[in-house]
Amino acid sequence: MTQLVNNSAKGLMLAMTTAIMWGILPLALKSVLLLMDAYTITWYRFIFAAFFVGLLLAVKRKLPSSILQRTGIMKRLLFAAIFLSLNYIMYLVSLHFIPAETAQMLIQMAPFMMLLGSVIFIKESFSRGQMVGSAVLISGLLLFFNQQFFDSNSNISNDDFLLGFLLMLGAAITWAAYAILQKKMLRHYSSNQVMWCIYLLSAVFFLPLANPEQITSLNTTALLLLLFCCANTLVAYGTFAKSLEYLPTAKVSATLAITPLLTVAFANIAEYLWPTAFQAQHLNLIAYIGAGVVVLGSMLTALGDRILSKNNINKLIRLVLYK
Repeated sequence: MTQLVNNSAKGLMLAMTTAIMWGILPLALKSVLLLMDAYTITWYRFIFAAFFVGLLLAVKRKLPSSILQRTGIMKRLLFAAIFLSLNYIMYLVSLHFIPAETAQMLIQMAPFMMLLGSVIFIKESFSRGQMVGSAVLISGLLLFFNQQFFDSNSNISNDDFLLGFLLMLGAAITWAAYAILQKKMLRHYSSNQVMWCIYLLSAVFFLPLANPEQITSLNTTALLLLLFCCANTLVAYGTFAKSLEYLPTAKVSATLAITPLLTVAFANIAEYLWPTAFQAQHLNLIAYIGAGVVVLGSMLTALGDRILSKNNINKLIRLVLYK
């Protein structure tokens, strides 16, 4: 029993580390984007991750050399790398048009897209809890963007919001496609082996578009932020993968659902500490409520089957009727 509690605590800490890293990431990326183009930033992130994951696999003598001999796996790897590359670049470019807080709310569509993709392509079931969670998530997004829909004084122009939304929608769809492909490949190779191949392929894709020499023009602060963005990929995905060893996928997903709220909090803290470098998105009460509803929707999508089971619903009905 003590071991089970310890494992749950470890899993929660690891999942929270992932949420914190992903919560800070868009703020760091927006700052680096002022001095370096999106393609170069993405190339540095992929080459950094490929180097360190490859080093880890080499030390453990687990480099997946046999992948080259498996045509089917190589095709999936190629498409997974294309989809993840598109996800990275569309997410990054969208930050030119929408604030970090808005970006993190919109990227919550990614698990929803993965859910739909799993239903369509892997023939997984779409349960009552997932349906309710999806409806709550969409309702929360509408509430969060109420200022954009109804406030003419919104600090995001309609054109910028539309373009940013479309880019983030594309980022969500391509991430879902990558995740589904990766899920299939995990039957044959470990997550580190699959990710190393994807990182390498993605770095090759972006090399012709990148300008690595731009790094020489960065000041110390920008260089540290770029290093953080690169390390973020390793730490966030590493703690995410490790958390799955201690907690069920649904509980990890529910924990990661708080990432948008962390971004909102970090943006406000950053603006308070460095007002000239960071500017938080000023939200009204309805938008804050919407952010909470988005988080609730994400959690229900992950845990809805347990929360909305017939047993729990019957208990709730009895409690209300016979209180």
